[in-house]
Amino acid sequence: MTFIRIKYYLEHRKDANGKVIDKNVPLLFSASFCGRYKSTTGIHLDTRQWNGSSIIAHPRAEILNFQLRNIRKKLEKLYDDAIRNDIPLTVEYFKQGLRNRSTGDFFSLMEDFINEGKKKWQPGTVVKFTTLKNHLQRFSEKKRFKVEFGQLDQAFFDNLMDYYFEDEQTQYINSYVRKNIQFLQQFLKWATDKGYNKNMAFLKWKLETGNKRENTDGNITSLSIAEFLNFYDLRPKSEADQRTRDYLIFACSTGLRYSDIANLKKTDIDYKGGLISCITIKTGDRTVIPFNDFSKEILLKYNNTPNYNKQGIEMAFPAISNQKTNKALKTLAKEAGLTQMVPIVHFRRNKRIDEVVPKYSLIGTHIGRKTFITFAVWLGIPEKVTMKFTTHHNHETMEKYYDSKDESSLRHEMAKLNIKELRKRVKEMN
Repeated sequence: MTFIRIKYYLEHRKDANGKVIDKNVPLLFSASFCGRYKSTTGIHLDTRQWNGSSIIAHPRAEILNFQLRNIRKKLEKLYDDAIRNDIPLTVEYFKQGLRNRSTGDFFSLMEDFINEGKKKWQPGTVVKFTTLKNHLQRFSEKKRFKVEFGQLDQAFFDNLMDYYFEDEQTQYINSYVRKNIQFLQQFLKWATDKGYNKNMAFLKWKLETGNKRENTDGNITSLSIAEFLNFYDLRPKSEADQRTRDYLIFACSTGLRYSDIANLKKTDIDYKGGLISCITIKTGDRTVIPFNDFSKEILLKYNNTPNYNKQGIEMAFPAISNQKTNKALKTLAKEAGLTQMVPIVHFRRNKRIDEVVPKYSLIGTHIGRKTFITFAVWLGIPEKVTMKFTTHHNHETMEKYYDSKDESSLRHEMAKLNIKELRKRVKEMN
Protein backbone atom coordinates (compact mmCIF):
# COMPACT_ATOMS: atom_id res chain seq x y z
CA MET A 1 0.00 0.00 0.00
CA THR A 2 2.96 2.31 0.48
CA PHE A 3 3.61 4.66 -2.46
CA ILE A 4 6.03 7.07 -0.86
CA ARG A 5 9.65 7.25 -1.98
CA ILE A 6 12.30 8.17 0.58
CA LYS A 7 15.83 9.10 -0.32
CA TYR A 8 18.80 10.00 1.89
CA TYR A 9 21.57 12.25 0.64
CA LEU A 10 24.40 14.46 1.89
CA GLU A 11 23.98 18.21 1.69
CA HIS A 12 26.08 19.79 -1.06
CA ARG A 13 27.96 22.76 0.39
CA LYS A 14 31.03 24.79 -0.52
CA ASP A 15 33.39 26.74 1.71
CA ALA A 16 34.47 30.37 1.26
CA ASN A 17 37.05 29.26 -1.32
CA GLY A 18 34.50 27.40 -3.43
CA LYS A 19 35.72 23.95 -2.37
CA VAL A 20 33.09 21.29 -1.68
CA ILE A 21 32.91 20.56 2.07
CA ASP A 22 33.48 16.89 2.84
CA LYS A 23 33.71 16.96 6.66
CA ASN A 24 30.80 16.99 9.13
CA VAL A 25 28.19 17.30 6.36
CA PRO A 26 24.45 17.15 7.26
CA LEU A 27 22.64 14.01 6.09
CA LEU A 28 19.21 14.96 4.70
CA PHE A 29 16.17 13.06 3.53
CA SER A 30 13.59 13.67 0.83
CA ALA A 31 10.13 12.10 0.96
CA SER A 32 8.28 12.16 -2.39
CA PHE A 33 4.50 11.57 -2.45
CA CYS A 34 2.13 13.89 -4.34
CA GLY A 35 4.44 16.57 -3.00
CA ARG A 36 7.91 16.57 -1.50
CA TYR A 37 9.07 16.92 2.10
CA LYS A 38 12.76 17.62 2.72
CA SER A 39 14.40 17.81 6.13
CA THR A 40 17.47 16.82 8.10
CA THR A 41 18.05 13.51 9.84
CA GLY A 42 20.05 15.26 12.55
CA ILE A 43 23.13 13.25 11.53
CA HIS A 44 26.43 14.73 10.32
CA LEU A 45 28.99 12.65 8.39
CA ASP A 46 32.18 12.87 6.41
CA THR A 47 31.49 12.10 2.75
CA ARG A 48 33.61 8.96 2.91
CA GLN A 49 31.20 7.60 5.56
CA TRP A 50 28.21 7.56 3.17
CA ASN A 51 27.89 5.04 0.34
CA GLY A 52 24.70 6.43 -1.10
CA SER A 53 22.29 4.26 0.86
CA SER A 54 23.79 3.64 4.31
CA ILE A 55 26.41 4.82 6.76
CA ILE A 56 29.78 3.06 6.67
CA ALA A 57 33.18 3.46 8.34
CA HIS A 58 31.62 5.30 11.27
CA PRO A 59 32.06 4.27 14.95
CA ARG A 60 28.27 4.62 15.47
CA ALA A 61 27.23 3.27 12.06
CA GLU A 62 24.93 0.56 13.45
CA ILE A 63 23.02 2.98 15.68
CA LEU A 64 22.80 5.70 13.04
CA ASN A 65 21.57 3.30 10.34
CA PHE A 66 18.93 2.12 12.81
CA GLN A 67 17.81 5.77 13.17
CA LEU A 68 17.54 6.06 9.38
CA ARG A 69 15.40 2.92 9.20
CA ASN A 70 13.13 4.35 11.90
CA ILE A 71 12.66 7.59 9.97
CA ARG A 72 11.76 5.60 6.87
CA LYS A 73 9.25 3.43 8.78
CA LYS A 74 7.59 6.47 10.37
CA LEU A 75 7.22 8.25 7.05
CA GLU A 76 5.79 5.15 5.40
CA LYS A 77 3.32 4.64 8.27
CA LEU A 78 2.24 8.27 8.12
CA TYR A 79 1.58 7.88 4.39
CA ASP A 80 -0.44 4.69 4.89
CA ASP A 81 -2.47 6.27 7.73
CA ALA A 82 -3.24 9.32 5.58
CA ILE A 83 -4.45 7.21 2.66
CA ARG A 84 -6.51 4.94 4.94
CA ASN A 85 -8.13 7.85 6.80
CA ASP A 86 -8.44 10.24 3.88
CA ILE A 87 -6.02 12.77 5.44
CA PRO A 88 -4.61 15.39 3.02
CA LEU A 89 -0.98 14.67 2.22
CA THR A 90 0.94 17.86 3.02
CA VAL A 91 4.45 18.73 4.15
CA GLU A 92 3.04 19.99 7.45
CA TYR A 93 1.25 16.65 8.01
CA PHE A 94 4.53 14.72 7.70
CA LYS A 95 6.43 17.33 9.70
CA GLN A 96 4.01 17.15 12.62
CA GLY A 97 3.67 13.39 12.32
CA LEU A 98 7.37 12.86 12.90
CA ARG A 99 7.04 14.77 16.17
CA ASN A 100 5.17 12.21 18.25
CA ARG A 101 7.45 12.72 21.25
CA SER A 102 9.54 9.62 20.71
CA THR A 103 13.27 9.49 21.36
CA GLY A 104 14.22 10.41 17.81
CA ASP A 105 11.80 13.33 17.80
CA PHE A 106 13.57 15.00 20.71
CA PHE A 107 16.70 15.29 18.59
CA SER A 108 14.72 16.20 15.46
CA LEU A 109 13.18 19.05 17.40
CA MET A 110 16.57 20.06 18.66
CA GLU A 111 17.80 20.15 15.07
CA ASP A 112 14.82 22.36 14.18
CA PHE A 113 15.69 24.62 17.12
CA ILE A 114 19.27 24.92 15.88
CA ASN A 115 18.18 25.57 12.29
CA GLU A 116 15.84 28.29 13.52
CA GLY A 117 18.65 29.74 15.60
CA LYS A 118 20.96 29.96 12.58
CA LYS A 119 18.82 32.85 11.36
CA LYS A 120 19.60 34.96 14.44
CA TRP A 121 22.61 33.48 16.29
CA GLN A 122 26.28 34.00 15.71
CA PRO A 123 28.13 30.95 14.25
CA GLY A 124 29.78 30.26 17.61
CA THR A 125 26.38 29.84 19.27
CA VAL A 126 25.29 27.38 16.58
CA VAL A 127 28.41 25.32 17.31
CA LYS A 128 27.66 25.31 21.06
CA PHE A 129 24.11 23.98 20.62
CA THR A 130 25.23 21.44 18.02
CA THR A 131 27.88 20.22 20.47
CA LEU A 132 25.24 19.92 23.19
CA LYS A 133 23.05 17.82 20.87
CA ASN A 134 26.01 15.53 20.17
CA HIS A 135 26.63 15.21 23.92
CA LEU A 136 23.02 14.20 24.56
CA GLN A 137 23.02 11.67 21.71
CA ARG A 138 26.17 10.05 23.00
CA PHE A 139 24.77 10.08 26.54
CA SER A 140 21.61 8.37 25.28
CA GLU A 141 23.61 5.66 23.50
CA LYS A 142 26.17 5.05 26.23
CA LYS A 143 23.78 5.11 29.19
CA ARG A 144 20.96 3.40 27.24
CA PHE A 145 18.67 6.21 28.36
CA LYS A 146 15.77 7.27 26.14
CA VAL A 147 15.86 11.03 25.88
CA GLU A 148 12.18 11.99 25.79
CA PHE A 149 10.48 15.11 27.11
CA GLY A 150 8.46 13.08 29.60
CA GLN A 151 11.64 11.49 30.99
CA LEU A 152 13.51 14.72 31.70
CA ASP A 153 13.23 14.56 35.48
CA GLN A 154 15.77 14.89 38.28
CA ALA A 155 16.97 11.32 37.70
CA PHE A 156 17.77 12.19 34.08
CA PHE A 157 19.65 15.30 35.22
CA ASP A 158 21.66 13.33 37.80
CA ASN A 159 22.56 10.70 35.19
CA LEU A 160 23.58 13.41 32.73
CA MET A 161 25.82 15.00 35.37
CA ASP A 162 27.46 11.63 36.02
CA TYR A 163 28.11 11.33 32.29
CA TYR A 164 29.66 14.81 32.06
CA PHE A 165 31.92 14.35 35.06
CA GLU A 166 32.72 10.65 35.18
CA ASP A 167 32.71 9.34 31.63
CA GLU A 168 36.30 8.71 30.53
CA GLN A 169 35.81 10.67 27.31
CA THR A 170 34.30 13.73 28.96
CA GLN A 171 35.28 14.63 32.55
CA TYR A 172 34.50 18.30 32.04
CA ILE A 173 34.93 21.07 34.58
CA ASN A 174 32.07 22.77 36.41
CA SER A 175 32.06 26.02 34.43
CA TYR A 176 31.67 24.14 31.13
CA VAL A 177 28.93 21.86 32.45
CA ARG A 178 26.98 24.81 33.89
CA LYS A 179 26.98 26.51 30.51
CA ASN A 180 25.64 23.35 28.87
CA ILE A 181 22.88 23.11 31.49
CA GLN A 182 21.87 26.66 30.57
CA PHE A 183 21.90 25.78 26.86
CA LEU A 184 19.73 22.71 27.47
CA GLN A 185 17.29 24.75 29.56
CA GLN A 186 17.12 27.32 26.77
CA PHE A 187 16.15 24.62 24.28
CA LEU A 188 13.55 23.16 26.66
CA LYS A 189 11.98 26.59 27.20
CA TRP A 190 11.70 26.89 23.41
CA ALA A 191 10.12 23.42 23.17
CA THR A 192 7.71 24.32 25.98
CA ASP A 193 6.68 27.56 24.28
CA LYS A 194 6.08 25.62 21.05
CA GLY A 195 3.85 23.13 22.90
CA TYR A 196 6.11 20.09 22.50
CA ASN A 197 7.10 19.84 26.17
CA LYS A 198 4.88 19.76 29.26
CA ASN A 199 7.52 18.61 31.75
CA MET A 200 8.73 21.62 33.77
CA ALA A 201 11.22 19.75 35.98
CA PHE A 202 14.11 21.33 34.02
CA LEU A 203 13.43 24.70 35.65
CA LYS A 204 14.79 23.36 38.95
CA TRP A 205 17.99 21.85 37.52
CA LYS A 206 21.05 23.22 39.25
CA LEU A 207 24.57 21.89 39.66
CA GLU A 208 25.25 21.70 43.39
CA THR A 209 28.88 21.13 44.36
CA GLY A 210 29.24 22.40 47.91
CA ASN A 211 32.04 24.76 46.91
CA LYS A 212 31.53 28.31 48.14
CA ARG A 213 33.71 29.81 45.43
CA GLU A 214 34.56 28.09 42.20
CA ASN A 215 34.91 31.05 39.88
CA THR A 216 38.60 31.33 39.02
CA ASP A 217 38.07 34.08 36.47
CA GLY A 218 39.84 36.41 38.85
CA ASN A 219 43.04 34.70 37.73
CA ILE A 220 43.04 36.56 34.42
CA THR A 221 45.50 35.32 31.84
CA SER A 222 46.78 38.41 30.06
CA LEU A 223 50.11 39.66 28.78
CA SER A 224 52.38 41.76 30.94
CA ILE A 225 53.78 44.93 29.42
CA ALA A 226 57.15 43.21 28.91
CA GLU A 227 55.49 40.19 27.24
CA PHE A 228 53.45 42.43 24.97
CA LEU A 229 56.58 44.31 23.90
CA ASN A 230 58.33 40.98 23.26
CA PHE A 231 55.50 40.10 20.88
CA TYR A 232 55.73 43.54 19.32
CA ASP A 233 59.47 43.09 18.67
CA LEU A 234 58.97 39.68 17.03
CA ARG A 235 59.64 39.52 13.31
CA PRO A 236 58.32 36.12 12.17
CA LYS A 237 59.64 34.73 8.92
CA SER A 238 56.42 33.44 7.39
CA GLU A 239 53.65 35.72 6.18
CA ALA A 240 51.05 33.72 8.14
CA ASP A 241 52.98 34.10 11.41
CA GLN A 242 53.52 37.79 10.70
CA ARG A 243 49.77 38.19 10.27
CA THR A 244 49.20 36.32 13.56
CA ARG A 245 51.63 38.62 15.35
CA ASP A 246 49.91 41.67 13.85
CA TYR A 247 46.52 40.34 14.92
CA LEU A 248 47.65 40.06 18.53
CA ILE A 249 49.20 43.54 18.62
CA PHE A 250 46.03 44.99 17.13
CA ALA A 251 43.74 43.09 19.54
CA CYS A 252 45.81 44.12 22.57
CA SER A 253 45.77 47.77 21.50
CA THR A 254 42.03 48.02 20.67
CA GLY A 255 40.23 45.47 22.86
CA LEU A 256 38.29 44.18 19.86
CA ARG A 257 37.18 40.56 19.81
CA TYR A 258 38.42 38.15 17.16
CA SER A 259 35.04 38.28 15.39
CA ASP A 260 35.15 42.09 15.23
CA ILE A 261 38.68 42.18 13.82
CA ALA A 262 37.78 39.53 11.24
CA ASN A 263 34.73 41.61 10.28
CA LEU A 264 36.46 45.03 10.33
CA LYS A 265 35.94 46.83 7.02
CA LYS A 266 38.03 49.66 5.63
CA THR A 267 34.87 51.75 5.69
CA ASP A 268 34.91 51.30 9.51
CA ILE A 269 38.25 53.14 9.64
CA ASP A 270 38.77 56.89 9.50
CA TYR A 271 42.44 56.82 8.58
CA LYS A 272 42.80 60.62 8.52
CA GLY A 273 40.82 61.24 11.69
CA GLY A 274 42.44 58.29 13.47
CA LEU A 275 39.25 56.49 14.54
CA ILE A 276 37.84 52.97 14.42
CA SER A 277 34.03 52.94 14.44
CA CYS A 278 32.24 49.61 14.13
CA ILE A 279 29.23 47.66 15.34
CA THR A 280 30.37 44.64 17.35
CA ILE A 281 29.36 41.19 16.20
CA LYS A 282 28.52 39.67 19.60
CA THR A 283 26.44 42.45 21.15
CA GLY A 284 25.49 44.69 18.21
CA ASP A 285 26.83 47.76 20.06
CA ARG A 286 28.73 50.50 18.30
CA THR A 287 32.20 51.23 19.62
CA VAL A 288 34.47 54.13 18.72
CA ILE A 289 38.17 53.55 19.37
CA PRO A 290 40.81 56.23 18.65
CA PHE A 291 44.12 55.13 17.12
CA ASN A 292 47.15 54.64 19.32
CA ASP A 293 50.73 53.96 18.22
CA PHE A 294 50.18 50.22 17.88
CA SER A 295 46.75 50.10 16.22
CA LYS A 296 47.74 52.88 13.83
CA GLU A 297 50.84 50.99 12.73
CA ILE A 298 48.89 47.80 12.02
CA LEU A 299 46.03 49.51 10.18
CA LEU A 300 48.35 51.60 8.00
CA LYS A 301 50.39 48.50 7.23
CA TYR A 302 47.39 46.82 5.59
CA ASN A 303 45.70 49.96 4.25
CA ASN A 304 47.15 49.58 0.77
CA THR A 305 46.66 45.80 0.69
CA PRO A 306 43.60 44.60 -1.29
CA ASN A 307 41.82 42.36 1.23
CA TYR A 308 38.39 41.56 -0.22
CA ASN A 309 35.92 39.13 1.34
CA LYS A 310 33.67 36.83 -0.72
CA GLN A 311 31.04 39.58 -0.98
CA GLY A 312 33.63 41.86 -2.57
CA ILE A 313 33.89 44.15 0.48
CA GLU A 314 37.36 45.50 1.26
CA MET A 315 38.47 44.49 4.74
CA ALA A 316 40.81 46.37 7.06
CA PHE A 317 42.70 43.22 8.11
CA PRO A 318 43.59 40.10 6.08
CA ALA A 319 41.33 37.08 6.49
CA ILE A 320 42.39 34.89 9.41
CA SER A 321 41.15 31.58 10.79
CA ASN A 322 40.28 31.53 14.49
CA GLN A 323 41.45 27.95 14.92
CA LYS A 324 44.71 28.43 13.02
CA THR A 325 45.39 31.74 14.76
CA ASN A 326 44.91 30.14 18.19
CA LYS A 327 47.43 27.46 17.30
CA ALA A 328 49.94 29.91 15.80
CA LEU A 329 49.68 32.24 18.80
CA LYS A 330 50.88 29.49 21.14
CA THR A 331 53.93 28.90 18.95
CA LEU A 332 54.73 32.62 18.77
CA ALA A 333 54.15 33.01 22.51
CA LYS A 334 56.76 30.36 23.16
CA GLU A 335 59.12 32.16 20.80
CA ALA A 336 58.40 35.40 22.66
CA GLY A 337 59.58 33.82 25.90
CA LEU A 338 56.29 33.04 27.64
CA THR A 339 57.68 29.80 29.03
CA GLN A 340 57.16 30.45 32.74
CA MET A 341 54.97 27.94 34.54
CA VAL A 342 51.68 29.33 35.84
CA PRO A 343 49.10 27.76 38.18
CA ILE A 344 45.61 26.95 36.92
CA VAL A 345 42.72 25.99 39.20
CA HIS A 346 39.60 24.15 37.98
CA PHE A 347 36.74 22.43 39.76
CA ARG A 348 35.09 19.15 38.81
CA ARG A 349 32.03 18.79 41.00
CA ASN A 350 33.42 19.21 44.53
CA LYS A 351 37.02 18.41 43.57
CA ARG A 352 39.60 21.12 43.10
CA ILE A 353 42.06 20.42 40.28
CA ASP A 354 45.39 22.23 40.40
CA GLU A 355 47.57 22.33 37.33
CA VAL A 356 50.82 24.06 36.44
CA VAL A 357 51.25 24.76 32.74
CA PRO A 358 53.53 26.92 30.56
CA LYS A 359 51.94 30.31 29.93
CA TYR A 360 52.26 30.02 26.15
CA SER A 361 49.80 27.10 26.22
CA LEU A 362 47.10 29.47 27.53
CA ILE A 363 47.47 32.05 24.79
CA GLY A 364 44.55 32.35 22.35
CA THR A 365 42.73 34.98 20.34
CA HIS A 366 40.78 36.29 23.34
CA ILE A 367 43.91 37.21 25.27
CA GLY A 368 44.17 40.41 23.22
CA ARG A 369 40.92 41.75 24.68
CA LYS A 370 41.90 40.72 28.22
CA THR A 371 45.29 42.36 27.83
CA PHE A 372 43.74 45.60 26.57
CA ILE A 373 41.46 45.84 29.61
CA THR A 374 44.31 44.95 31.97
CA PHE A 375 46.51 47.67 30.44
CA ALA A 376 43.64 50.17 30.73
CA VAL A 377 43.38 49.44 34.46
CA TRP A 378 47.14 49.69 34.98
CA LEU A 379 47.34 52.95 33.04
CA GLY A 380 44.52 54.53 35.03
CA ILE A 381 42.01 54.86 32.18
CA PRO A 382 38.59 55.46 33.82
CA GLU A 383 36.36 52.42 33.97
CA LYS A 384 33.52 54.16 32.10
CA VAL A 385 35.85 54.97 29.22
CA THR A 386 37.21 51.42 29.07
CA MET A 387 33.66 50.03 29.03
CA LYS A 388 32.81 52.31 26.09
CA PHE A 389 35.76 50.90 24.17
CA THR A 390 34.90 47.29 24.98
CA THR A 391 31.07 47.69 24.99
CA HIS A 392 30.82 46.00 28.38
CA HIS A 393 27.52 46.67 30.12
CA ASN A 394 28.17 44.76 33.35
CA HIS A 395 30.36 46.40 35.98
CA GLU A 396 30.81 43.01 37.67
CA THR A 397 32.68 41.81 34.58
CA MET A 398 35.12 44.70 34.95
CA GLU A 399 35.60 44.28 38.69
CA LYS A 400 37.77 41.18 38.25
CA TYR A 401 40.24 43.26 36.23
CA TYR A 402 40.39 45.93 38.92
CA ASP A 403 40.86 43.19 41.51
CA SER A 404 43.95 42.11 39.59
CA LYS A 405 45.34 45.64 39.39
CA ASP A 406 49.07 46.29 39.21
CA GLU A 407 50.88 44.63 42.11
CA SER A 408 52.85 47.81 42.85
CA SER A 409 50.28 49.12 45.34
CA LEU A 410 50.23 45.76 47.14
CA ARG A 411 54.02 45.70 47.25
CA HIS A 412 54.09 49.24 48.60
CA GLU A 413 51.76 48.38 51.46
CA MET A 414 53.43 45.07 52.27
CA ALA A 415 56.80 46.82 52.40
CA LYS A 416 55.64 48.40 55.66
CA LEU A 417 55.98 45.02 57.32
CA ASN A 418 59.76 45.07 57.90
CA ILE A 419 62.00 44.73 60.89
CA LYS A 420 63.01 48.40 60.86
CA GLU A 421 59.40 49.55 60.95
CA LEU A 422 58.47 47.10 63.71
CA ARG A 423 61.41 48.20 65.92
CA LYS A 424 60.41 51.80 65.35
CA ARG A 425 56.86 51.07 66.52
CA VAL A 426 58.11 49.30 69.63
CA LYS A 427 60.18 52.37 70.60
CA GLU A 428 57.19 54.62 70.03
CA MET A 429 55.02 52.47 72.29
CA ASN A 430 57.69 52.59 75.06
